Amino acid sequence: MEFNPPERLFELEESATLKASEKANAMIASGIKVYKLDVGEPDFKTPKKIIEAAYSAMNNGMTHYAPSLGVAQFRQAISSKYSVKPENVIATPGSKQGIYYALFSILNPGDEVIIINPAWPSYKQIVKLVGGVPREVNANEQFIPDIDEVESAVGNKTKAILVNSPNNPTGAVYSKSTIRGIAEIAHDHNLWVISDEIYDRMVYDTEYVSFLNVMGIEDGLILLNGFSKAYAMTGWRLGYTIGTKEVVKQMAKIQGHTATSPVTFAQIAAITAINECEDDVKAMVSEFGRRRAKVISMLNQKGLKFTVPSGAFYFFIDLGRYIGKGVDPASYLLENAHVSTTSGAAFGDKYPAFVRISYATSNETIENGFGKIFETLKV
Repeated sequence: MEFNPPERLFELEESATLKASEKANAMIASGIKVYKLDVGEPDFKTPKKIIEAAYSAMNNGMTHYAPSLGVAQFRQAISSKYSVKPENVIATPGSKQGIYYALFSILNPGDEVIIINPAWPSYKQIVKLVGGVPREVNANEQFIPDIDEVESAVGNKTKAILVNSPNNPTGAVYSKSTIRGIAEIAHDHNLWVISDEIYDRMVYDTEYVSFLNVMGIEDGLILLNGFSKAYAMTGWRLGYTIGTKEVVKQMAKIQGHTATSPVTFAQIAAITAINECEDDVKAMVSEFGRRRAKVISMLNQKGLKFTVPSGAFYFFIDLGRYIGKGVDPASYLLENAHVSTTSGAAFGDKYPAFVRISYATSNETIENGFGKIFETLKV
């Protein structure tokens, strides 16, 4: 039978972050040495206590279906952490799935979602996947949104503002005044705020402010987080969403007909992560801070212009002056320096000359990878 994909799939783009990694992996498989500075994945092992807790849970029979809302003990642990009720929490197979469920729950076809660029590529694709329309607003040169521009993007079909701080790909951390400004826009125009706070633990030299510090879930806040980044649990696929009881109920309905629920024993293990692994998180974040300082020093020594990231584990750098117009810098670096980065074009139309560089990797890879970049760029 001839395969004719539905029209909506022609508008859906591949994951640029995964595509960059796959191309680099193919080169590695062919025998080429590639320094991978592309993937936003901690290079640390999952803390031993979490693994042991999962093993114990499996031995104790936690290997069967979980409720679509998630295991009760897990939801209680999250509700205690955020001072909300368990009925306001749903467990999801990663925070990405939570974004999909949340948008599916609140959007009608044609509803618009304001997204602040540079933005993680999946935001726009998920909005389109559920029938919504991304309304993109560019941040300033320091990658902080201009509140007036965000408000000017609000139209008759606007339904939500999607925010990510600390930000992927820039590492920008929004101030309390910026967070409050977005919350006020949402209040004035009766909009939802979807806040992706997956990098909340990775903040350096500044204050982190959650949207829960300036608004409540009854005001239209949907907060997403997970265990991939802070606890080095990317492969466990476990996240959670906090929202009103009504939103959570609709998300559970969608999950019940798709993923059913996240892995049962992973949810039990995550309780140990929350309660017993704070020292592990602090140790990882401290190491990320040292790597960040190393990259800042190397870039300064070579005179490259860049905005210092205050959070996450990325640098977002304009290489246009070194490579020229019409050339994708990520492809150029992969082919000529054998260094894998992620193309800035994936994060917004304004950023084709940029690359996202991840320092969630070893010091050796950072030093050798940046060395190859500097050599290739002749700086």
